[in-house]
Amino acid sequence: EVPVRVFLDGVPLAGLQKEDFRLFEGNLPQQINGFYQRRKKMRVERIDLLAARGAAEPAPRYFVLCFRILDYNETLRRGMDYFFRHVLRERDQLLVLVNERTLLLNQDVWQVKRREILEQVLQEEAVKARQELEVFFLRVQKDIDQARLRALLEREAHTISLAQVLGMLQGYLDVWQEFKKKYLLPDLDKFYNFARHLQNIRAEKWVLNFFQIGVLPKMRFSGPLRRLINDLVTALSNGDGTSEQFSREIAHTRDAIDRALNMAGEFPAEEIGKMLIRVDSTYHCFISSAGAEEMSADLEFRKMASNLENSLRTITKNSGGEVVFSGDIGSALHAIGEKEDIYYVLTYEPKSRARTEKVKVEVNRPGCRLFYDDQVRSDYIAEYLKKRNADDPTLWLDRISLSGSRLQLDISSFKTLADKTKKSGRLKVAIRVRDGQDRVLYDQSRMLAAQEASV
Repeated sequence: EVPVRVFLDGVPLAGLQKEDFRLFEGNLPQQINGFYQRRKKMRVERIDLLAARGAAEPAPRYFVLCFRILDYNETLRRGMDYFFRHVLRERDQLLVLVNERTLLLNQDVWQVKRREILEQVLQEEAVKARQELEVFFLRVQKDIDQARLRALLEREAHTISLAQVLGMLQGYLDVWQEFKKKYLLPDLDKFYNFARHLQNIRAEKWVLNFFQIGVLPKMRFSGPLRRLINDLVTALSNGDGTSEQFSREIAHTRDAIDRALNMAGEFPAEEIGKMLIRVDSTYHCFISSAGAEEMSADLEFRKMASNLENSLRTITKNSGGEVVFSGDIGSALHAIGEKEDIYYVLTYEPKSRARTEKVKVEVNRPGCRLFYDDQVRSDYIAEYLKKRNADDPTLWLDRISLSGSRLQLDISSFKTLADKTKKSGRLKVAIRVRDGQDRVLYDQSRMLAAQEASV
């Protein structure tokens, strides 16, 4: 099967027939044996109204709610209230991913209880995310404040600590890359595992992503520290060999920061879009704001939404969904619930079963844009996961026991490296114990060594 979405002027095109399509594998034309059009809406009539008319109860659907949140605010609370009241039915299955946590809330969990569990998890994860975000901000602001103070003091003494300036810039770049990976860019490993899971689901699938844009620390192009750095680069470029080398390193790091702040090139929009159409899922994204803007002479606390929104818009369009930037998630869900997803499914029998080549689909309507997975015959999801597990195996905690003050762990499947005589591996294990008031009672780490992939 080859699912294909056809867009004309950005709008899904309905009413096409089998004769409108041409299908190739490699350069060989293939005969289209089967053809049908799929149409679906997220919001359907209430079960009680269907029963009153004697209509059959619709089949259960599979919903995935993905949250990247920093704050469980009133906007999100009202949105979830609408979802449970007007979208989710009793027999629908529900998978929830909240930041780093995963919950499976199927129909065996009472509807009211599903809502209570989700609300509690959202509150807990929002608190953790805000605490982590504050740490990121403090790390950036602390480095910049110290660098400014030292630079000003040393300039009075007619000396500048070049290593301090370079270290501050590199520290800022490291913190920003860590922030971007954690809060903005999708984890491809997790997404491939997620796609593998959805491949095995036969129900109608809907993926709803709730993404909060926080305020992010971006270095001001015209701020005093930025001007100081630019002036320093210019002055050093005309100096001796050591000064010129520092000038190049500082300029290189400054430019790397500017490139890192532009996320468009790093967001794997097309790759994710193809996986979503492969697993027959419709993807909607709801973007809202979180946190108040702050001011700094050297930092701009901006809602960096434009690049992110454009990338998410590409994914949603290609999977038949929409991206909505709104402070009213309930109204957005209502509007999207009435939107119809339209696409076509082509089936064919390959002329060559031994060879697996890329698929190409054409349509005889001028001005149309097509989106489909051109590697539909290859199981690249399984291949990716197999390769990643070989390169970086998933650790398994096989057993844990506590006897008195002695904690015992059985850990397996960590990576080992082979030398001429044996394989060996080193694993850092960090253990932190907190009490009910979140006070740290124990916090230590230890390096473990082993000759096998278990210890």
